[in-house]
Amino acid sequence: MTAHCTSHPALSFDWLIVNGRVIDGTGRPPFFADVGIVGDKIAAVGQLFHAPARNRIDAMGKFIAPGFIDLHTHFDTALIVHPEAHCSVSQGVTTVVIGNCGHSPAPIQKERRNELKQLLSVIDSTADWRWERFGEFLDDLESTRPSVNVVPLVGHCALRASVVGFENRPATDEELKAMQKLLEECMEEGAWGLSSGLIYPPSAFANINELVALTKVVAKRGGLYSTHIRSESDALVTAITEALQTALRSGVKLQISHHKASRRPNWGKVAVTLQLIERFALHHDINFDAYPYTAGSANLSQLLPLWAFEGGAVAMLKRLEDSHQRERILEALKSDETLEWDKIIVASVLSDEYRSLQGKPLTEVARELGTSPPEAALQLIERESNAVTMVWFVMDERDVEQVLAHPLCLIGSDALTIPPPIESPGPKPYVHPRTYGTFPKVLRWLVREKGKLTWHEAIAKMTGKTALKLGLKMRGLVREGYFADLVVFDPNEIADQATYENPHAPAKGIEWVFVNGVPSLAKGQPTKERGGRVLRFGRD
Repeated sequence: MTAHCTSHPALSFDWLIVNGRVIDGTGRPPFFADVGIVGDKIAAVGQLFHAPARNRIDAMGKFIAPGFIDLHTHFDTALIVHPEAHCSVSQGVTTVVIGNCGHSPAPIQKERRNELKQLLSVIDSTADWRWERFGEFLDDLESTRPSVNVVPLVGHCALRASVVGFENRPATDEELKAMQKLLEECMEEGAWGLSSGLIYPPSAFANINELVALTKVVAKRGGLYSTHIRSESDALVTAITEALQTALRSGVKLQISHHKASRRPNWGKVAVTLQLIERFALHHDINFDAYPYTAGSANLSQLLPLWAFEGGAVAMLKRLEDSHQRERILEALKSDETLEWDKIIVASVLSDEYRSLQGKPLTEVARELGTSPPEAALQLIERESNAVTMVWFVMDERDVEQVLAHPLCLIGSDALTIPPPIESPGPKPYVHPRTYGTFPKVLRWLVREKGKLTWHEAIAKMTGKTALKLGLKMRGLVREGYFADLVVFDPNEIADQATYENPHAPAKGIEWVFVNGVPSLAKGQPTKERGGRVLRFGRD
């Protein structure tokens, strides 16, 4: 197919990409065109081969696409420590959404900061949490000059911790009004919407009326509500229904996070939930995101019953010190017949004492510690002060394939952290391979190998559709006047290389990545240039 292209003989470009096929992000098939960049913008798309340019890239046999938008990350504080974000750039990602699952490090009152930090240790890094207001956090992030663009959501956990605290009770009318006001302030300071994590305290302690009241604030401003629903396993259908009812009552545009059917007894339920979502989509704005793996990753303490977290992470750790309470928690773990301990891998830990356990299943960890898998889990949670993560095999590949191929599905890695640069010395934390491989795996697996998606369908999921969902202006498409967020890749070579055994392997087949006209990846190698921006709602 040939698109309507024009020549621009008067233009001189900073970068000119020639001889490639453009997949523009709209969902239409590839077409032959050259792409010229001036400054931070795409200056022209057309027949430009003979135009003057300071730098030229021959993309013969390659695709030129918009930079991929990772709709779901937990890079909030990790970007401050590792702003180069090579794990994202190396897989073609130019924009990341942070603040997901109710987890954002702001806003938070100074006296409750350490408690929130410990509760949300899954997003913690060595960054100093200096901020209280959401805008202060964004200012701090902006000062690091990240390599990728950043779209921030405000987390419901932070809102509730700031106003209600960590108690398991409904918010009072006064507290609800205070949370609404705080949410408005966060959106004025740059938040693109609200996220909830309804399996994580204190977000889990909110009822639907609280969620409706808050999402009305978001809807009024045209923002997004992204939700980690209340259950992804036994109560999956009920939890999806709650999310739909919340959006119906408030009018907010809805994004369901990392849609899945978790744990073996629930495999196949996505056929039901997708039908519910499809019916809702006939009259409402709804999407969901997913990643192409059968394992998830989260804090190891997610295995614990919710009541163990009443009062926050500090209260949970104190319960583990109490022999009676510890036994209650232990019995809850032992009685859960859906827990397959050999499918739970210990991921990152903080202390050197347990470093050798990273990457091992809990059954093996238990043998090394001379105890049972449930007790080994509690020991790690206690000794690591809740700062220990897991990789957990809970999904069926057929479900994952069905969800990802659905027209309403967008792509998000759900990556928890940014590892140090590849060339940096010393051991690296064990991470889920999705950290390096999400987008190339979708293209390798579902496009090239399985044929479940065309190239242009998959790229639209990763770019134009996601930008439209978020409300991003002038991003997500290869179009004149748009910001020059671009990726050049070889369709025959693009593939994920990260595995559960070797999770730090960058993808192959991605040759160039531009972020706001700045080359972050050149000939497959990181340039260490950082052209990303913190994008603020209402301003970008």
